[in-house]
Amino acid sequence: MSGLIINADDLGYSPTVNRAIVDMFDARLITSASLLVNQPASEEGAAIARRLPRLSVGVHLNLSRGQPILPASQTPSLVDERGAFWESAHFFRRAVLGQIKWYEVAAELEAQVQWALERGLHLDNLDSHVHFHSLPAARRITEQLATRHHVAAWRTPYVLSALTPTRLWTDALATPIKPYRPGRLAAPDFLLSLHQWGDRLLTDKRVARLLVKPGVVTELVVHPGYVEDDALPPGDQLQPLQRQVEVDLLSGGAFRHWLKQLDVQLVSFSDFQQVAGSG
Repeated sequence: MSGLIINADDLGYSPTVNRAIVDMFDARLITSASLLVNQPASEEGAAIARRLPRLSVGVHLNLSRGQPILPASQTPSLVDERGAFWESAHFFRRAVLGQIKWYEVAAELEAQVQWALERGLHLDNLDSHVHFHSLPAARRITEQLATRHHVAAWRTPYVLSALTPTRLWTDALATPIKPYRPGRLAAPDFLLSLHQWGDRLLTDKRVARLLVKPGVVTELVVHPGYVEDDALPPGDQLQPLQRQVEVDLLSGGAFRHWLKQLDVQLVSFSDFQQVAGSG
């Protein structure tokens, strides 16, 4: 048996994003969600997580949107003159140039996890906004953070996209064992993003062959939202119309038919290791 985690990023981003995630969960179209803890709707997102105990929840660690949980005076390398996080491109550039103080990152991410725990949430996994935990230093911090707080899983950095070279796809499809070993933490084998794939996901034979390999667990990241959302900041990575497109795709008959044809088990971060162990 193979498994598919459908994880909704950005719980807590806005009331409309929160509503879309609840709607997708109620429709049994997502199994997990990742909570942003430093946004205006984060308290509402935490309340939703408490209200829906079957929704597997993780923290969407964030260093590039909004303001830090800690005072800006404790995170000076992470913020601009306004005390807000650098935008993602600027953050990655500063990281490459050695301008990020990783002890500040460790303190801020600890504060973000503590924020969620103090609101009574059980955390099944950790991941990150714009996937910054793929950076080696951030990966070590995230692994230490998860171990310290008994979080068993995290998001794999093993991303497969429509642009992934054919040879890498061939290797992934031919390999009978798990291609990525995440160390002390459990992780799905592969990561796919609905935003990047769109409806091509439903027709790509490589994806279908990969998802049904016995014992393989794949995470499909989605970003639900509705077009009438006026709370998302300008310049956001995904604007309301793009989020609405994902809702429409998830809710459509073609997506449900795709899931039925694949015959994969929908799992969450709280139980995917049972499927992985059966391969």
